[in-house]
Amino acid sequence: MIESLILIEGETVKEEDLNISLMNAKQLIKGNVPGMGIIVHIAANSPDDLQNALIEFTKVPNVKGVVTMILRSI
Repeated sequence: MIESLILIEGETVKEEDLNISLMNAKQLIKGNVPGMGIIVHIAANSPDDLQNALIEFTKVPNVKGVVTMILRSI
């Protein structure tokens, strides 16, 4: 398993728009960062699953970028 804390950049991103299917990854926690975007904690089965999840987040309306802040392999 691999976990990551990511920043979804975009001041107008709606938290509900981030409720998307991530296949073999899941969102655990979401929280707003005023003026920056939304922090998301993701748990995935493999590094490839995490990468695919990050790509899916880039497709959400108003997302300007996806930044990995912490990466942890368990």
